[in-house]
Amino acid sequence: MSFKWRLERLHIEKGVYFSPELPPRFSSWKDAFLHSWTKQNLWNAQLPSNTYEAEKDQFHISVSARFKPRDISSYIPSSSKRIDLPLHQRLAIIRMNRNITSQKEAFKILTQQGAWNSGFINDNIEPSNDEHVTQHTTSSIAGGVHSVDSKMNFAILVDNTKGLRKFEFDHVLPDTCSQENVYKTTTMPLVTDFINGIDVTCIVYGQTGSGKTYTMFGQHKHDYSHHDDLPHQYGILPRACSEIFQAIKYRTDNLKLTLTSEVYISYVEIYGNKVSDLLKAGALCGQNSASSQRYVYDGSLEVPVYSLEEVFLLLKLGDEQKRKAATAMNAHSSRAHSVFIIKLKQTQKESGIHCISHFLFADLGGSEQLKKSQPLGFKQEADAFDSKARVKEAVHINLGLLALKQCVESLRRKRHVPYGNSKLTLILSKGLGGKSKTSIIICGAQEECHGKETIAACKFGQICRGVTTTVSKNINMIESLLQDINNDIHECEKKIREHERWDTIEVNEYDDKGAIVNVKMNIVISGAENYRLELANLIKRKKELTGDVFDHDSSVEGFGNAYLYDMGAKVTVPSSC
Repeated sequence: MSFKWRLERLHIEKGVYFSPELPPRFSSWKDAFLHSWTKQNLWNAQLPSNTYEAEKDQFHISVSARFKPRDISSYIPSSSKRIDLPLHQRLAIIRMNRNITSQKEAFKILTQQGAWNSGFINDNIEPSNDEHVTQHTTSSIAGGVHSVDSKMNFAILVDNTKGLRKFEFDHVLPDTCSQENVYKTTTMPLVTDFINGIDVTCIVYGQTGSGKTYTMFGQHKHDYSHHDDLPHQYGILPRACSEIFQAIKYRTDNLKLTLTSEVYISYVEIYGNKVSDLLKAGALCGQNSASSQRYVYDGSLEVPVYSLEEVFLLLKLGDEQKRKAATAMNAHSSRAHSVFIIKLKQTQKESGIHCISHFLFADLGGSEQLKKSQPLGFKQEADAFDSKARVKEAVHINLGLLALKQCVESLRRKRHVPYGNSKLTLILSKGLGGKSKTSIIICGAQEECHGKETIAACKFGQICRGVTTTVSKNINMIESLLQDINNDIHECEKKIREHERWDTIEVNEYDDKGAIVNVKMNIVISGAENYRLELANLIKRKKELTGDVFDHDSSVEGFGNAYLYDMGAKVTVPSSC
């Protein structure tokens, strides 16, 4: 803890801020101190700070992924189109599952499974007596998310063109991750850079209904009045605002330097080619792209704030002005992009140094598929004019997202960045590229029916990270996927043993007149229904991967209520009268 104390002294004596809790990007307080030490001359105009300036000149982007908890109804087989795995992945799975090394033997098993016949069967391959390969199966599997590894920071999804795909991120947040941990992982490091004078941006990206707005703001119709003790459902934006004002108060009371801080808020919405001020009843900002950007950053839209409570009041005011509409995927879908901007102006009186930094929070409209989100005609409430407006909104959303993709890809390849292609990218340009730091949170749904949209969002994350996948990584991916499924099956069986119980229930028997003539006592299994549903899904996923057939053999019969999930035959338990 001595290095944590040194960080506190560095903050008090040199004005270099650091969060009171260790961010995940640092393995120890020593690493955090050595990182902050390079900024020791931040507020000293007479001494050079070459190391810090060199660090500032390097654009950095961090990409995290957050997947919504899987809906329990997704365990029921979906009618979505199945996906065929490529030959090399199917053979690799067979070798690992059967613990064999021969490619020829794996291909023989694959042929006998009926997954690679192509209209003929090789007469030279003799039938096998192996009970695992005697029945023909399909080589298609369900789409969507198949594995999420928050320790190794990757997710495995099924693509309809490339089969199993591994997407690696800087951070992968488990579906049980709290809002507080999401903030600490993705946004808290940006607050440190922001207070130390760097422009930063936090972007949430994903399809409609994937949890972007919840990640950014928190629960719908959130009450921002209780700011002394942040509720657990608060999103990253209110948490960042809370830390910023706590830091300002601490710096005012404890720093040996004389620092003055001024905070300004602006809140805009980008709808097509229009930029609206959400803090002024949706008034338009400028008449063209250049004037809109100038209006946002020249102070015309800024509102000075002096407390966290004032920030929350403005946040609530802006939320009420947002364009929202019900779609088939989200009852409160944001129909435009919104950007919440915090401007911090700091002045060090002794040295005369002025520092202005911006924190941009971009809550992007959902990446749309018109057929799926149904922005028109939802609940049969929209007339023809409103239907056209909904389609237009979806098109504007997608055009802005496309421009953002192009800018991020150009930044990665160090080419000319086409900020002017969209008003969204023009406004984000101050915090995207150059000396800024950026955190992108990819939000996705795990269900099979959302597989295409989740893969598209993950591809955008890979573009941001500049990551390519190699063949050797694919082999490790398949091995990891099988191991994860086996571990999940073992854990699920353990939970079933812990929660399942035998219950006795009364069953009434009635005569023709509806009168009770007899009461029977039936024995039923209960207490682990959801875990059994999950187990059925896991077993089916593994069978799909390995190409094996799930047959109703005696080892499954009588296994609780498994027959309800198409796992074995029903066994009648004798009842006592």
